[in-house]
Order: sequence, then structure tokens, then C-alpha cells
Amino acid sequence: MNHEIVVKLSKFAMIMSIIGLCTLGVCPAFGIMGIAVGLVFKRKGVKLNSACQKIIKTAGLLGGISLLLFVVDIILAYVFLV
Repeated sequence: MNHEIVVKLSKFAMIMSIIGLCTLGVCPAFGIMGIAVGLVFKRKGVKLNSACQKIIKTAGLLGGISLLLFVVDIILAYVFLV
């Protein structure tokens, strides 16, 4: 696989995870995209350099936090609207 594409997708995953975190989980699609890129790379057996591995790991972590914030948003909406 083209190394440039892998680097761009890694950066895309990181950006999506950061956006998901900045929006406090309101739109879970950003966090899911951050996680999905790493999962696709793992599933396809893509060889990553150490920088890309670090970016993908961080993106997965931030994407997970974004999804947790989405759950918190749903709980808060339920508590304050009911």
C-alpha cells in the first residue's frame, strides 16, 4: 500500500477524533471515524511505521472518549428533558 495514503488516513483519523472530542460527543460519527481507520488498517494487515502507529493509537483513544461523551450527552438530555 502507498505509504503516503496511509499517513494521510492516519492524520484523517486523528483529525476526526479531535473534532469529536471538541464537539463533546454530540456527533458520534467523528469518534467512530477515528476508530474505524485503525480497525481497517489492522484488518487489512497494513504495515505502519512508528509515527503512524502512535497517531492511530491516539486517534482510537480520543475516538473512544468521544463516544463516551456521546453517552453522557444522551444521559444529560434524558435527565434535563424528562
